[in-house]
Amino acid sequence: MRETSAGSRDEGPVCKAVTADGDGKGGAGGVAATARRRRRRLELRRMGRTAAAAEEGVAAKRVRSGSERSSSDSSVEADHGAGWPACLSHGAVSVIGRRREMEDAFSVALSFLASAGKGGGGGGGGGGSDGEEDFFAVYDGHGGARVAEACRERLHVVLAEEVGLRRGVAERDARWKEALVASFARVDGEVTGGLAPPPKQKAAAGADPDLPYRTVGSTAVVAVVGQRRIVVANCGDSRAVLCRGGVAVPLSTDHKPDRPDELQRVEAAGGRVINWNGYRVLGVLATSRSIGDYYLKPYVSAEPEVTVVDRTDQDEFLILASDGLWDVVSNEVACKIARNCLSGRAASMFPETVAGCTAADAAALLTELAMSRGSKDNISVVVVELQRVKRSGGGGGAA
Repeated sequence: MRETSAGSRDEGPVCKAVTADGDGKGGAGGVAATARRRRRRLELRRMGRTAAAAEEGVAAKRVRSGSERSSSDSSVEADHGAGWPACLSHGAVSVIGRRREMEDAFSVALSFLASAGKGGGGGGGGGGSDGEEDFFAVYDGHGGARVAEACRERLHVVLAEEVGLRRGVAERDARWKEALVASFARVDGEVTGGLAPPPKQKAAAGADPDLPYRTVGSTAVVAVVGQRRIVVANCGDSRAVLCRGGVAVPLSTDHKPDRPDELQRVEAAGGRVINWNGYRVLGVLATSRSIGDYYLKPYVSAEPEVTVVDRTDQDEFLILASDGLWDVVSNEVACKIARNCLSGRAASMFPETVAGCTAADAAALLTELAMSRGSKDNISVVVVELQRVKRSGGGGGAA
């Protein structure tokens, strides 16, 4: 999503980040060693292994690109009475693409409630009691990267706090919806009320130093993956898509200014949607919801739409991506490509161009596909593997 229609300089894709174990901020590295060992013992116990074998598994932990949650590929064969493992692995790729500046960001925080000290019953999204919920997010900034970077650093931290404040809410879906809406509002307040200008600009005589930062914003799509549920919150035109039994299931709906209900909301607030090289709020912003964008409030809202879905044994993986992917790749094609990659089919068919079959490989392959199809935006993709995709269930060749 871009704020203006200014031309872009054609540059080769420059990879900003490929995560192997979260983003380093609130990720798996922040989880205490005791919590990690406890999680591993629970997973191995579900597979009928002994406590001694569990300890050996910790010592012999194998980490693959994209972060393996379990050292055994048979983890999906576990008894699911207590739910599935939150995720088996994840991979993320963020590239500047053909833009002049990198304004995207992503965040991965494994067991983020436990790392925030709120794992004891504060979860509920996954139905577990040990902080098994994992946090994944993609942020697509505009007007600069400042708000996207603030979201990357703060949103999962604020969400953990808000979930902890709602332990008394009996209904779990309501708990997560309330916590997510409150978290987006808090972060929006932080970035619109606390945007301090650099010292150099403060010293500029006769200038309004705050003005340049009032035009900065970011979309946000967040997924909290638990043992029993997946909770998605979306604000803007990034998107979350679940692959369930080979079928693409959208878990969010883009907030475009010409979407009938969004158009009505903007106009009811006193704003206008103008077709200026695409439908835009006040002829400027190509999304009707975002975090930040102080100068476009109240027409542009920071309130997310929240979707809660129960996990099934057909759920294979989840894709979160900015519109740098979705502008040129459909939900169905993205799921087909990622499924072929995760099943190993793509690597066997194209060994010279597809390196492997991890979640990180799938994210990289989707990014390369978007580039090859002419995407002119920054591209950020997060793939969350929920269970192993069997080769016999793979789709056709590359689209």
